Amino acid sequence: MKNILTVVIVMLAFAASAQKVEARFTESKFIKASGKTIEAEGNLKLFSTDKMELRYAKPAGDYFIIDGKTMSSNLRGKKSVVDIEKNAPMRTYRNTLMNCVNGNWKQAATDNNAESSVAEKGANKVVTLSAKKPAPRGYSKIIITYRKSDNIPVELVFEEFNGTVTTYKISNIVKK
Repeated sequence: MKNILTVVIVMLAFAASAQKVEARFTESKFIKASGKTIEAEGNLKLFSTDKMELRYAKPAGDYFIIDGKTMSSNLRGKKSVVDIEKNAPMRTYRNTLMNCVNGNWKQAATDNNAESSVAEKGANKVVTLSAKKPAPRGYSKIIITYRKSDNIPVELVFEEFNGTVTTYKISNIVKK
Protein backbone atom coordinates (compact mmCIF):
# COMPACT_ATOMS: atom_id res chain seq x y z
CA MET A 1 0.00 0.00 0.00
CA LYS A 2 2.84 2.41 0.79
CA ASN A 3 4.34 1.93 -2.68
CA ILE A 4 1.01 2.83 -4.24
CA LEU A 5 0.74 5.84 -1.97
CA THR A 6 4.19 7.00 -2.95
CA VAL A 7 3.28 7.00 -6.61
CA VAL A 8 -0.08 8.64 -5.94
CA ILE A 9 1.67 11.50 -4.23
CA VAL A 10 3.77 12.32 -7.25
CA MET A 11 0.90 11.92 -9.66
CA LEU A 12 -1.31 14.17 -7.65
CA ALA A 13 1.33 16.84 -7.53
CA PHE A 14 0.02 18.26 -10.75
CA ALA A 15 -3.66 18.37 -10.05
CA ALA A 16 -3.14 21.93 -8.84
CA SER A 17 -5.02 23.33 -11.80
CA ALA A 18 -7.54 22.15 -14.34
CA GLN A 19 -4.94 22.70 -17.04
CA LYS A 20 -3.15 19.87 -18.75
CA VAL A 21 0.38 19.67 -17.38
CA GLU A 22 3.52 17.70 -18.18
CA ALA A 23 6.61 17.67 -15.98
CA ARG A 24 9.59 15.76 -14.64
CA PHE A 25 9.83 14.57 -11.07
CA THR A 26 12.36 13.16 -8.67
CA GLU A 27 11.35 11.11 -5.67
CA SER A 28 13.39 10.46 -2.55
CA LYS A 29 11.93 8.13 0.06
CA PHE A 30 13.67 7.67 3.40
CA ILE A 31 12.47 4.55 5.21
CA LYS A 32 13.16 4.94 8.91
CA ALA A 33 12.78 1.23 9.71
CA SER A 34 15.66 0.26 7.41
CA GLY A 35 17.57 3.55 7.33
CA LYS A 36 17.60 3.33 3.53
CA THR A 37 16.70 5.97 0.96
CA ILE A 38 15.11 4.96 -2.33
CA GLU A 39 15.52 7.30 -5.32
CA ALA A 40 13.27 7.40 -8.38
CA GLU A 41 12.46 9.74 -11.27
CA GLY A 42 10.26 10.04 -14.29
CA ASN A 43 7.63 11.98 -16.21
CA LEU A 44 4.19 13.04 -15.16
CA LYS A 45 1.14 13.97 -17.21
CA LEU A 46 -2.01 15.54 -15.86
CA PHE A 47 -4.91 15.19 -18.25
CA SER A 48 -7.59 16.59 -15.91
CA THR A 49 -8.13 17.00 -12.18
CA ASP A 50 -9.16 13.33 -12.06
CA LYS A 51 -6.84 11.68 -14.59
CA MET A 52 -3.06 11.52 -14.27
CA GLU A 53 -0.25 9.30 -15.43
CA LEU A 54 3.16 8.78 -13.92
CA ARG A 55 5.81 6.90 -15.90
CA TYR A 56 9.09 6.08 -14.20
CA ALA A 57 12.39 6.27 -16.04
CA LYS A 58 14.05 5.00 -12.85
CA PRO A 59 13.09 2.29 -12.13
CA ALA A 60 12.22 1.78 -15.78
CA GLY A 61 8.85 0.24 -16.51
CA ASP A 62 7.14 1.36 -13.31
CA TYR A 63 3.97 3.39 -13.69
CA PHE A 64 1.03 4.73 -11.75
CA ILE A 65 -2.24 5.86 -13.29
CA ILE A 66 -5.22 7.55 -11.69
CA ASP A 67 -8.30 7.41 -13.84
CA GLY A 68 -11.31 8.63 -11.90
CA LYS A 69 -11.93 6.18 -9.11
CA THR A 70 -9.33 3.64 -10.20
CA MET A 71 -5.61 3.61 -9.48
CA SER A 72 -3.43 1.24 -11.50
CA SER A 73 0.24 0.59 -10.91
CA ASN A 74 3.25 -1.50 -11.79
CA LEU A 75 5.80 -0.95 -9.06
CA ARG A 76 8.96 -3.03 -9.28
CA GLY A 77 7.04 -5.79 -11.05
CA LYS A 78 4.03 -5.76 -8.72
CA LYS A 79 0.91 -4.83 -10.66
CA SER A 80 -2.29 -3.73 -8.97
CA VAL A 81 -5.59 -2.03 -9.64
CA VAL A 82 -7.38 -0.35 -6.73
CA ASP A 83 -11.01 0.74 -6.74
CA ILE A 84 -10.94 3.62 -4.26
CA GLU A 85 -14.70 3.32 -3.73
CA LYS A 86 -14.04 -0.08 -2.14
CA ASN A 87 -10.76 0.74 -0.37
CA ALA A 88 -11.28 3.31 2.39
CA PRO A 89 -7.59 3.86 3.30
CA MET A 90 -6.63 4.49 -0.33
CA ARG A 91 -9.65 6.76 -0.78
CA THR A 92 -8.49 8.81 2.22
CA TYR A 93 -4.94 9.05 0.86
CA ARG A 94 -6.17 9.96 -2.61
CA ASN A 95 -8.53 12.64 -1.31
CA THR A 96 -5.84 14.12 0.93
CA LEU A 97 -3.39 14.27 -1.92
CA MET A 98 -5.91 15.63 -4.41
CA ASN A 99 -6.87 18.37 -2.00
CA CYS A 100 -3.22 19.25 -1.34
CA VAL A 101 -2.27 19.55 -4.97
CA ASN A 102 -5.48 21.28 -5.99
CA GLY A 103 -4.71 24.02 -3.49
CA ASN A 104 -7.50 22.87 -1.17
CA TRP A 105 -5.10 22.28 1.70
CA LYS A 106 -7.63 23.55 4.25
CA GLN A 107 -9.86 20.57 3.47
CA ALA A 108 -6.85 18.24 3.65
CA ALA A 109 -6.06 19.66 7.09
CA THR A 110 -9.65 19.10 8.25
CA ASP A 111 -9.77 15.57 6.85
CA ASN A 112 -6.51 14.68 8.61
CA ASN A 113 -7.17 16.46 11.91
CA ALA A 114 -4.20 18.72 11.25
CA GLU A 115 -3.28 22.31 11.98
CA SER A 116 -2.08 24.43 9.08
CA SER A 117 0.31 27.30 8.57
CA VAL A 118 1.25 29.29 5.49
CA ALA A 119 4.47 31.18 4.82
CA GLU A 120 5.82 33.00 1.79
CA LYS A 121 9.28 32.09 0.55
CA GLY A 122 10.33 34.15 -2.46
CA ALA A 123 8.17 33.22 -5.45
CA ASN A 124 6.61 30.36 -3.49
CA LYS A 125 3.99 29.75 -0.84
CA VAL A 126 4.80 27.03 1.69
CA VAL A 127 1.87 25.28 3.37
CA THR A 128 2.51 23.01 6.35
CA LEU A 129 -0.10 20.62 7.72
CA SER A 130 0.78 19.15 11.13
CA ALA A 131 -1.26 16.38 12.74
CA LYS A 132 -2.89 17.41 16.01
CA LYS A 133 -2.34 13.94 17.48
CA PRO A 134 -0.61 10.67 16.51
CA ALA A 135 -2.49 8.02 14.55
CA PRO A 136 -1.77 4.42 13.52
CA ARG A 137 -1.43 5.43 9.86
CA GLY A 138 -1.30 8.53 7.76
CA TYR A 139 0.82 11.65 7.88
CA SER A 140 2.32 13.43 10.84
CA LYS A 141 3.24 16.35 8.56
CA ILE A 142 2.73 17.44 4.96
CA ILE A 143 4.68 20.34 3.49
CA ILE A 144 3.60 21.64 0.09
CA THR A 145 5.52 24.33 -1.78
CA TYR A 146 3.34 26.03 -4.40
CA ARG A 147 4.46 28.49 -7.06
CA LYS A 148 2.61 31.70 -6.24
CA SER A 149 2.23 32.50 -9.94
CA ASP A 150 -0.07 29.55 -10.75
CA ASN A 151 -0.47 27.55 -7.50
CA ILE A 152 1.23 24.46 -8.98
CA PRO A 153 3.23 22.43 -6.44
CA VAL A 154 6.99 22.31 -7.01
CA GLU A 155 7.83 20.27 -3.93
CA LEU A 156 5.88 17.96 -1.65
CA VAL A 157 7.14 16.38 1.55
CA PHE A 158 5.08 13.69 3.24
CA GLU A 159 6.13 12.56 6.70
CA GLU A 160 4.36 9.45 7.94
CA PHE A 161 3.79 8.57 11.59
CA ASN A 162 6.15 5.60 11.17
CA GLY A 163 9.04 7.94 10.28
CA THR A 164 9.03 7.39 6.51
CA VAL A 165 9.62 10.67 4.64
CA THR A 166 8.92 10.98 0.93
CA THR A 167 10.02 14.09 -0.95
CA TYR A 168 8.97 14.94 -4.50
CA LYS A 169 10.59 17.68 -6.53
CA ILE A 170 8.77 18.78 -9.66
CA SER A 171 10.58 20.48 -12.56
CA ASN A 172 10.31 21.31 -16.25
CA ILE A 173 6.61 22.07 -15.81
CA VAL A 174 4.81 22.70 -19.09
CA LYS A 175 1.16 23.73 -19.15
CA LYS A 176 -0.70 22.55 -22.25
